[in-house]
Amino acid sequence: MKKFLIVLLTASLCLVAEARRVSGKVACGNDALAGVIVTDGEHFTTTGSNGTFKLDVADDARFVYIVSPSGYQPDFSTGAPQFYQPLTKAKKYEFQLNKVQAGNDFTILAVSDPQMKHERHLAKFCKAPLKDLIEQSQSHNAKHNTVGISLGDIAWNELNMFEPYKQEIVKTGIPFYNVIGNHDHIQNMSGKAALASYEDAFGPCDWAFWLGEDLVVGLNNLRFRGEVKDPTTSGKYKEGYPDWTMDFMRGLLKYIPEGTHIFIAQHSPTYRWFSDQWIVNGKEMLKMLDGYKVDFLSGHTHISNNHIYSENIREHNPASICGSWWETIWCNDGTPRGYKIFDMVDGKLSWYWHNVDYSDDFQVEFLGKGQSHFFPECCIANVWDYDDNWKVEWTQDGVAMGTPERVKDVSPTYIDEINKKFGTREIPKYKRPRKNIHYFAATPSKEASVVTMTVTAPDGRCWSHEFNLKHEE
Repeated sequence: MKKFLIVLLTASLCLVAEARRVSGKVACGNDALAGVIVTDGEHFTTTGSNGTFKLDVADDARFVYIVSPSGYQPDFSTGAPQFYQPLTKAKKYEFQLNKVQAGNDFTILAVSDPQMKHERHLAKFCKAPLKDLIEQSQSHNAKHNTVGISLGDIAWNELNMFEPYKQEIVKTGIPFYNVIGNHDHIQNMSGKAALASYEDAFGPCDWAFWLGEDLVVGLNNLRFRGEVKDPTTSGKYKEGYPDWTMDFMRGLLKYIPEGTHIFIAQHSPTYRWFSDQWIVNGKEMLKMLDGYKVDFLSGHTHISNNHIYSENIREHNPASICGSWWETIWCNDGTPRGYKIFDMVDGKLSWYWHNVDYSDDFQVEFLGKGQSHFFPECCIANVWDYDDNWKVEWTQDGVAMGTPERVKDVSPTYIDEINKKFGTREIPKYKRPRKNIHYFAATPSKEASVVTMTVTAPDGRCWSHEFNLKHEE
């Protein structure tokens, strides 16, 4: 009798497992694609030589999706790349991919915080920013594969803006991937329930695809609590990777060879210098990535900062494409609105800040004596894309003075712009000028006549400015 019950129980468990098993195929036309990673966000498998797969899916999984292989990409005509399919009662899921240009060279356009609350914001986005994105997409895509990534806060709590955004971003002619921002959640919900509207529009929050020899990963790094009654107001959350995102990354990395270069796109930066805090599970994520070469791409702050965590791991936290929440064309840390462009050419990765309203040669704002609010006696270089591989130097009357002091300052250009915008009205706290650490102050002696400041980027680009102190006085 006991043996019969054990057999019966085993058979029942097998039936339950079989009921959640799905199968399918990944192909490009009639060509089967082997070795493609398939997942439900928790479980992983790969396609066989005939392009087919079988996958056990979790009870709470919403999607079955793939890690698109190099040389192929999903259809993106809806404005969101279709690398996923919603899980239904169906047992089979077939994925059709399109072939793209051969080769390992590519470009990534990394856009931070479009943050659209209503149609008026969308209209502003569709003017200079979108026109510029279209131009850059076409220019780079003519040379090699080009993709875009929006680093979260597509909407501003009003999640009905997802569809209009998709209708516009598809005009770039390239696939634009997305990560979820805090304002892209359902604000009065928590946990996975808060992701539903975003996932309906863009698919899974944790995803990946191959680009040349590099892996591009998108992760949710917000632990959402909601705790508000009105979903149009901002819910509560903590910056950090949810446990299910950590599980996704662990599962994915089992299929990724050590030494691979990985881009990780996410909303919040891993380390917040202004509060000297790592996000929840941030250090654990870095440990998990030991053995890989990693460039984090993050948004959220609306200001520009870069950090080098180790020899092989760095983070780019580009400022917002919307300036100061669509009020100005400068961000409140003194970065002109724009986005970051990454080029992989002949195995070498390079990047630069691309301005929407200025030429790309404008990478430093030089400020003479009297222009800085906090350091009026100094000559200032505002270097918004600075990291520790840049060099900032100065001379006084032809004598080398070394590296100027790195200070926290604000841009008078932004101050003038935001003051003109608001006039006598009170400026909201989050739009007021914000100190940042990408400023360098050279303090000349009282007898000095000429100060020269020189800024050199890691790729050799160089900017120099001469301040005639006697003339300025």
